[in-house]
Amino acid sequence: MSAQVDQFSAYLDRGGINYEQDSENNFFRMMFDGKHGDIRVLIVVEDALIQAFSHPANKIPENNRRSIAEAVCRANYGLKIGSFELDMEDGELRYQTSIPLSDDFPDDDVLDHILYVGGAMVDRYVPAFLSIIYGNEDVKLAIEAAEL
Repeated sequence: MSAQVDQFSAYLDRGGINYEQDSENNFFRMMFDGKHGDIRVLIVVEDALIQAFSHPANKIPENNRRSIAEAVCRANYGLKIGSFELDMEDGELRYQTSIPLSDDFPDDDVLDHILYVGGAMVDRYVPAFLSIIYGNEDVKLAIEAAEL
């Protein structure tokens, strides 16, 4: 295990966050309750980078992937930290954030940001994505409503 993995594990322990750790692959899994459903979080800790991937509970149905891809493009435009990603093959939707690592491991405030911003963004935009999928909402209008 690397020093970065140990430090990230200690950060989660200090925060009382429940998690599963895969020591072999240097990643952590956790789940949070969002306003609109469960949010799964995967954190990958490498020597020079920490990445956080926040996923809503369900994948995007195949027949809705094109419209959600447009929604992802509209949602991403202007975002300053992180972005949505959509796997067109399997329908996985996620929000990705990352932070480069240097000699000094980030403070807890920085780690809080990397851990929680993805969940907040998923929570903010999931109603728009769901309204596109299940309510046939216009993509532009759905994303605009999420951004109000």
